[in-house]
Amino acid sequence: MTIRWIALRVILEIIRDRRTVAFFLLVPVVVMTLIFYAVSQDETAHVGVVTRGVARLFDADLIKSLENETDIEVVSLDIPDEETDLVRIETAIRDHLRSGRVDAILYMDEKLLVDRFAGRRGTLHLWVEGSRPTTTATAISAIASAMDDLADALPVVIDTQCSADCANSVNATPMELTKHYLYGSEDYRMVDFFLPVFPPFFVFFFTFILSTITFQRERTRGTLERILIAPVSFGQVVLGYVGGFFLFSLAQAVIILTYIIVLLSFDITWAQMFSIAGVTLLMMLVGLMMGLLASFLAHNEFQAIQFIPLVVLPQVFLSDMIWDIQRFPQVFQWIAYFLPLTHANWAMRDVLLKNHSFWATWPHLLMLVGFFMAAWLGLMAVGRKRTSY
Repeated sequence: MTIRWIALRVILEIIRDRRTVAFFLLVPVVVMTLIFYAVSQDETAHVGVVTRGVARLFDADLIKSLENETDIEVVSLDIPDEETDLVRIETAIRDHLRSGRVDAILYMDEKLLVDRFAGRRGTLHLWVEGSRPTTTATAISAIASAMDDLADALPVVIDTQCSADCANSVNATPMELTKHYLYGSEDYRMVDFFLPVFPPFFVFFFTFILSTITFQRERTRGTLERILIAPVSFGQVVLGYVGGFFLFSLAQAVIILTYIIVLLSFDITWAQMFSIAGVTLLMMLVGLMMGLLASFLAHNEFQAIQFIPLVVLPQVFLSDMIWDIQRFPQVFQWIAYFLPLTHANWAMRDVLLKNHSFWATWPHLLMLVGFFMAAWLGLMAVGRKRTSY
């Protein structure tokens, strides 16, 4: 009887709390939906094709060979057919790779045919964006597989004096694939792609938890109300708490950054170290403000804990941290744009993997500052209303 009464009491307490009911029912739906889109789609590389000279006669054969590969989607490129200057063509190729519309571009010129006619291997040139190792590996693997079909489709010139054995071996050698990287090189490891996003994520995650739980505990104990009796404003109290949390969050950020820098397989400059420290610092401040805001929106510690998966999990799935957000439906891409961790991850990878300067990432930095200000204003509005000061 006692056990039944306790169980009934717990059930009634949960039912009375609408946030808790929503947490139990809605969070699994949201998380499972994100997991579905994250793992259900195969990695696909967007590849463009550029041919010049006589090689343009075999443009269709090359595209057909690529389209037969399940991991490749062929996209059209806005490069004029009449453009024949190699320097301008390579500049246009780099511009297309920077735009993000295409992951790799295969370039075939007439020299390939000349070499094949002469019995040599011949060279195809592959330009890759390079900052995403998984996409790069998919493109290279699929293109290497398609090259055999392309080689069979290309014509051969056989000398009439050539014997039967010679004729059968004229085009037997595989073509050579020369790779050009816009960012990075063949030495980039998978872990190098993920390491840049660890500092903003872990700093945000730990700072958000620390500030949410600690500040909620201060409210539960009545410490905050006793402080507000003194002649101080609510804004001053918040700044004081931020200053206290900042010290420990800063120490944590230094440890994480040092660890990541040691693990990176490539050298980084002092400018890059300054840049990643700046992005991490901004993310730490955003985590502090969002944690304090969450603690005021919660009525108790259990509700405060509920904010952790609600805030953190969507950013893990939608911030381009592990899964490419471009593979998700459009609605999730819009949601991702309004998540602070998305912009922190983009800024970190731009700095470390693409060698952009700190100020070149200003749109993402501006968004992080905007998130901080929005959380600050929300905290001021909610905090004053809850404390009646």
